[in-house]
Amino acid sequence: MGVTVKSSVNIGLKTGYSVLVTVAAGFVGIHISAALRCRGDCVLGLDNFNSYYDPTLNRARQHVWKKKWDFHCGMGHKGHRNPKSYTHSNIAGFIIVLEVCKNANPQPAIVWVSSSSVYGLNTEVPFSEKRFRKKIELILYAATKKAAEEIAHTYNHIYGLSLTGLRFFTVYGPWGRTH
Repeated sequence: MGVTVKSSVNIGLKTGYSVLVTVAAGFVGIHISAALRCRGDCVLGLDNFNSYYDPTLNRARQHVWKKKWDFHCGMGHKGHRNPKSYTHSNIAGFIIVLEVCKNANPQPAIVWVSSSSVYGLNTEVPFSEKRFRKKIELILYAATKKAAEEIAHTYNHIYGLSLTGLRFFTVYGPWGRTH
């Protein structure tokens, strides 16, 4: 979700970090960005505005962004609940971010979002990585998120990238989707 860069990209900051927030017009992205700005960080938002969720809500969030933070559209792929959209955003887009980060000096710490969907058909709670070594994904979206987790592990092992993956369950609140 976000790429934190301590000193390689300080944009006129006396305190705080420079942070790239991807999926910046999304529900989680807009709230993370607001919290980072309140903390004193410089935030650069990036979003591809795919149509998976209501585009008018994302555009409204973008309007808030433009007033307060630097915001850019990128990875111009639009998709509506289709395999190419998931693959493009969740795998190819993630690899692009990792490639940039592995070559940065110093390398940034990366906090990114997977999904609780990777637990798939497992019903035994609480969820445990030790008990559920073999996960059965229920939907293609979950499979792409699981693939991204494996890719993150590989980049950590090969390039020493500092990666923290989060698996959100249901998130809701102001500016959230209605369904």
